[in-house]
Amino acid sequence: MIINKTYEIPSCDDVELSVKRESVLEFKLCYDDEKAIRALVFIVPGLGGDANENYRERLAQFVASEFDVAVASVNYHCIGNRPQTGATYFLDEIDKIILKNKCLKIGIKAPDYIADDFLLKLDDEITARKNNGILPGDFKLEISLTLQPTKNEYQNFGVMQAQDVINAALFIKANPPFKPATDINELPVVLVGSSHGAYINALAAKFAPWLIDGLIDNSSYAKLFWELIGFGKEVNYLKFYGYSTDTHFNNIRVYVSDKTMWTLNESSPNYFSQAHEDIRNILNIEHLKIQSAYPKPIYVGYHCAVSDHCAPPEEKSELYDKLQKLGFDATLRMIKDESELDGRFLKKLTHGLDMSIKLLIAKELPPMLEKIASRKKQICENKSISYISDDLEYKFFEADGKINLQVKKQI
Repeated sequence: MIINKTYEIPSCDDVELSVKRESVLEFKLCYDDEKAIRALVFIVPGLGGDANENYRERLAQFVASEFDVAVASVNYHCIGNRPQTGATYFLDEIDKIILKNKCLKIGIKAPDYIADDFLLKLDDEITARKNNGILPGDFKLEISLTLQPTKNEYQNFGVMQAQDVINAALFIKANPPFKPATDINELPVVLVGSSHGAYINALAAKFAPWLIDGLIDNSSYAKLFWELIGFGKEVNYLKFYGYSTDTHFNNIRVYVSDKTMWTLNESSPNYFSQAHEDIRNILNIEHLKIQSAYPKPIYVGYHCAVSDHCAPPEEKSELYDKLQKLGFDATLRMIKDESELDGRFLKKLTHGLDMSIKLLIAKELPPMLEKIASRKKQICENKSISYISDDLEYKFFEADGKINLQVKKQI
């Protein structure tokens, strides 16, 4: 019988910014209690439709019924950062400055206190001015808005999210509700994801390489896509933003950023420095060399070869080339033209390939599990890894059943 369980556990604080986390980590586990479980599979959602709870539950049940695996789905830190996952819009101080300046340019003075219904009234006022010939009929006011994620979270980007995936895996291994087919400590862990979810998985393998046995990756970025962090509007809100839409108002286009505590202000203690960027890059040659000294997970990737703004294909190709040269079993399928699209598994030459994750798992999970089972188990007594990241040292280590992080200034 298929069993579905939901867990809430303490995970990690924001060590980089010295912020105590308010929320607990929630994750779900699905398995067939009549099977001996051969592997623990994580399906980690990104920022799109695959973050939908109902979709994730159906997918987990399919995988658990088709294969001898337990399936985990993690509501990692800041997963609720899109309207479809519960986030809400608000105006932060930068947004208010932008709004007031844009209003002044069309002869409208915004009040000092901006009420919740101000944008609706502003939209109506722009309609009236268009009808009176004061503004062109195709005019759109371009403003900035910020997303407040659920649970009062914020965009740390990557590090805490990867720690959440690792901590969920460690908790399950320490408290398995299912019958493992092997010693629980040797139960393989396979991470599956698309786009940002696959990027989180790659960070998890970087931070705890002794824990992860395989990654099935659709369209992750090899380097940090910093425009998603939320501070791009400090430079240019029309160029660096999470997404934009004109569907909420008749006359207003909004450029949307995540709420974040990071800033590009070098005088701030929350300055997002080169060190913070380096640790978040998967394609970091020195860091890959360090990771390669630990047990090596198997990498299987799919990527669109057509220009991809958030996940450049040349960076992805370079990453897999470096992995192979460092002794990793890494296979990348670069989708180059429409002849490779089948309308079911791979549908579009765009970011994410409009891929069916269900078919991806059905295609790639069985051979990966066979390959993991056939190779000699890689023993790792040292469950600690350190990376020099510009002027900082990041040390990730297991202690008290969790992955911990220490960040120290280099002397």
